[in-house]
Amino acid sequence: MTSQKARILLVDDHTLILQGIKHVVSQMPEIEKVYTASSGTEAMLLIDMQPFDIYLLDVELPDTNGFELIDKILQKHPEARILVNTMHEEIWILKRLTKASISGAILKSADINELTLAIQTILKGGQYLCKRFKTILNRMQTEEQIKEQLTLREMEVLQAIAKGFNTREIADLLHVSNNTIETHRKSLMSKLEARNAVDLVLKAINLGIIPLDSK
Repeated sequence: MTSQKARILLVDDHTLILQGIKHVVSQMPEIEKVYTASSGTEAMLLIDMQPFDIYLLDVELPDTNGFELIDKILQKHPEARILVNTMHEEIWILKRLTKASISGAILKSADINELTLAIQTILKGGQYLCKRFKTILNRMQTEEQIKEQLTLREMEVLQAIAKGFNTREIADLLHVSNNTIETHRKSLMSKLEARNAVDLVLKAINLGIIPLDSK
């Protein structure tokens, strides 16, 4: 970042949150001026008039999808540095955020220090992901790695175990021998580092490998 102070645009439809963030950000020595908008339309009016050094916005706005606003900002200013500030931590949100061309994402529940750190990091040209999002992302990566390790037949056996079927029932269902099912069971226990069948199913559900209603 240069010695010149930055201009930041805050976009959020909750007045209390908007004013609270403005109060915090306006006291940062890196920030020259704080602009605010409570809708996507209002934000674009400001963006059409001038570019900003950083855009801090929610993905849930009353008149537009936050991801659509991100696309519009990047179309107008391809080098824009965008920090998403959201209350949502659902996996689908995080997946969309990781695919979007943004500089960072932070939860609204994060403390003031993490918010200012995120802004400072992005203004210096870095990227920032809050601790909670990093935890979820690591979990998603672990889930994908384990899924890649499981064969199609192991997935079938795992789903049958989750439904409460025993070895003989699974063998009959899949038209294979008991020994074959036991081999798959041992492989599953090893790959998921499970102690027993209950632990195996719980770990599979927690990792998102099988849905909760599989039980």
